[in-house]
Amino acid sequence: MPSSEAILHHIWKYKLFNALALHTTDGEPVQLLNAGRHNLDAGPDFFNAKLKIGDTVWAGNVEIHIKSSDWLKHKHQRDAAYNNVVLHVVWEHDAPIHRIDGTLLPVLDLSEFTNTTLLDKYEQLRGNNYWVACENHLPSVSDVKKALVLDRMLAERLEDKSLALKEIYSFSAQSWEDTFYIALAKSFGFKVNALPFELLAKNLPQRILAKHKDQALQVEALIFGVAGLLNQNFTDAYPKLLQQEFRFLRAKYNLPELEASIWKFSKTRPDNFPTIRLAQFAALVLQSQHLFSQMIGLKTKKEFASLFARLPVNSYWNKHYRFDKEAEEKPSAIGFGSVDNLLINAIAPLLFFYGKSTGQKKYTEVAGDLLLAIKPEDNQIVRGFKARGFGAAHAFDTQALIHLKKNYCDLKKCLNCGVGLEIIKQND
Repeated sequence: MPSSEAILHHIWKYKLFNALALHTTDGEPVQLLNAGRHNLDAGPDFFNAKLKIGDTVWAGNVEIHIKSSDWLKHKHQRDAAYNNVVLHVVWEHDAPIHRIDGTLLPVLDLSEFTNTTLLDKYEQLRGNNYWVACENHLPSVSDVKKALVLDRMLAERLEDKSLALKEIYSFSAQSWEDTFYIALAKSFGFKVNALPFELLAKNLPQRILAKHKDQALQVEALIFGVAGLLNQNFTDAYPKLLQQEFRFLRAKYNLPELEASIWKFSKTRPDNFPTIRLAQFAALVLQSQHLFSQMIGLKTKKEFASLFARLPVNSYWNKHYRFDKEAEEKPSAIGFGSVDNLLINAIAPLLFFYGKSTGQKKYTEVAGDLLLAIKPEDNQIVRGFKARGFGAAHAFDTQALIHLKKNYCDLKKCLNCGVGLEIIKQND
């Protein structure tokens, strides 16, 4: 007995049964002319199916259940949306079903015409607790199939990121420069401080920063001040100067301040402390002008990376990770790994979103080419797939693998994954 209707939907949709021998539970022959359109919303499972039952050709909807009695359990007998169901497809026929008008609904018992090996494989995958359900079968999947799946996963990941960018675009009154400014700030926060950085950028418009680009101290004061990190008594001269500048600028522009507690320092390497990232972001603001306009004119990874190269971070951060706490001297400029992270999580998604929004395919292609030019990421998910023979050659692959793991493997959506489908269909 299947544990989910999803496998029955899949069997029906792709006709994974003996279609030449179909008949209803009453013995009427069934000829499937069109399985219908799979409905993922409320209502019957398949719309506009076409089939011949006995001597009559029917056009209408198909409803699928594990048991016939599920029709009653789901109260379809009271729902007019099911009046046009012409065939009830089940795995076990345990009760006669009538439409609202009293007519008997024809039933097709799918278990009579389906190879149970397919069902057994699906249940096996759903039932195990491996890191990915199909890991023992991955070697049997061709590299071509894996590549096709990764292409689809990467497209879905960029589409998902486009939804977040669309919200920022709307917030920014459809300004591409402001959208890029906020999206870039969010990426400077990496995963841990992405939200505080996004809030910072939304509360500190770049038009205000632009007015002070010839005054580095004022730009830094605006950024650290709105971040809420200047509300304490300092010992060092540099934060005192920032504090003094921000008092004036806050009053001039009526600026808000974020709660300092939203910035996460714990479980973060000192090089990734928000203070360091804020200093680097300030350096980018000081160095750049019309950054979005610059960005869309670039094509190669080297050109994109040059946007973040040699940022003139205030020398104070060469010996500090936090205000008033001196540390061993180290470079404060943004590293190569962090640049790659920004290219992956800010530049490529925005290029993709811009291309889709404006109908300019060349930008979606540049986004893909950029990810192909960046070395593969090194994280738990990527390492997990690599250990199971599912390698990655570049960031294109690693981004796809992240999406695959989080949105398919973790949710056991094997029927929606090309790799899972190939394994389920294989004949051992």
